[in-house]
Amino acid sequence: MSATVLAPTPPVATVPRKTWAIFALLVATAALTILDVSKVGVVLPAIQESTGGSETTIQLMLVGYTIAYAVFLLPAGRLGDILPRSTVFLVGASVFVAASALCALAPDATWLVAGRIVQGAGAGILMPQVLGLIQRLFPPEARTKPLAILAGTTAVTSTFGPLLAGFVMEWVPGDDAWRVLFWINVALGAVILPVAIAVLREPPSTRTRGFDGLGVVLLVPAVVLTIAPVSVISSSNPPQWWMLASVVIGVACGVLFVNHERRLTGRGVQPLVDPGLFRFRHLPAGVLISGFMHASGTASTLMITLYLQQRAGQSALETSLWMLPAALSMVVGSWVAGRFASATSNRPIVLGTAVGAGGLFVIAVIIGVVPVASAPVVIAGVLLVSSFGSALVGPSNQGRALTSVPDFRSSVAGSLLQFSQRVGSAIGMGLALIVFYPLLTATTFAGQPTLGSMLAVALTGLFTLGALLAAIADRERRRP
Repeated sequence: MSATVLAPTPPVATVPRKTWAIFALLVATAALTILDVSKVGVVLPAIQESTGGSETTIQLMLVGYTIAYAVFLLPAGRLGDILPRSTVFLVGASVFVAASALCALAPDATWLVAGRIVQGAGAGILMPQVLGLIQRLFPPEARTKPLAILAGTTAVTSTFGPLLAGFVMEWVPGDDAWRVLFWINVALGAVILPVAIAVLREPPSTRTRGFDGLGVVLLVPAVVLTIAPVSVISSSNPPQWWMLASVVIGVACGVLFVNHERRLTGRGVQPLVDPGLFRFRHLPAGVLISGFMHASGTASTLMITLYLQQRAGQSALETSLWMLPAALSMVVGSWVAGRFASATSNRPIVLGTAVGAGGLFVIAVIIGVVPVASAPVVIAGVLLVSSFGSALVGPSNQGRALTSVPDFRSSVAGSLLQFSQRVGSAIGMGLALIVFYPLLTATTFAGQPTLGSMLAVALTGLFTLGALLAAIADRERRRP
């Protein structure tokens, strides 16, 4: 009988309280940008009625924010590796707050769309710095927990967004109550910015040189031309030839971008996105999982919200209250994931994606079968379980994906995850809306006038299933 030899336990790094205070500031700012994705979905009918915007314009208000967010992430991530991250963070936060004021004051739908796009740009500039600063503030052996907390906080914030919007619409009088949601950003920004200027300090780090301008020129049309046409398709704006042409040009720009980055790397020049990043263990799978989960999470929240309001006849506040159990479940799930997050095990990710996908498929069936008068309470119950599962994924995946990335590449690696999340959100919302609007009043096999909602939610379940397959493929190989 052989004896078991236990390896010595590595020392636990001590993190100063001041570092945790700065971390709290970073997380609060990140949550503010995520909140702006989810809270607007509840007030879409009110915004459309108040501004007189068309169906397509309202979709642009949603997706324009996300596309701008995605477009600025990778260039801003690279800037964070060249310039002081704290400076770039403050620029992004200032742009976001100023754009929020523009949205609050927007005289019509066109100005609101413009404000949302600038908002997304500000969010895209600041978010890579949040991840990069966390990588710098915490030593490698202590990063898993703060990265998990950040991912959990953003997931919870996304779920609480509709609740906040519902209360605002219920308690603030007038047709322009939705503007208060943007004034909240301005008020919080007025607190966050002075505090950030006073306390945000980045430890000394290795800086790299060179900015890939041509890469940016290729990346922007690759993202915008590929995603935007899909995002504006609706019952009043059916697919047209120019949309297909735009997507083809966007894909071509994407291919040119990848080849350009490879050539720069081969010549020893620093690219916008170093292809070598994908050689770090778990990062490629983490990017895929993040993209699929945000496509699912953003789109499913929007589709269920629209179903409850437009098909089940619930008010904004009632819709938010039906979503409240799911939000609380996300809090618990994120805490569990943050508490037990591990860079060596993907079991929480596999379990969470499996539960999340199963829950969404069940909700799709409920929407298609259960009468709209009874469906909300049943959906709330299933969403309680599904949301807990989904909450396990983000913290575990983010900590696992970034743990092995060195400090001097932390901003770009973090922005890759954020890029996949924002692109996933934009594609998820765009595809779900394509399914939802044309079939809005079509009947299901059970005679319910909810075919659009049922198929759209089922589509979000497929996104989560994609995350599950990516997680299974990323299992840890045992060494002989």
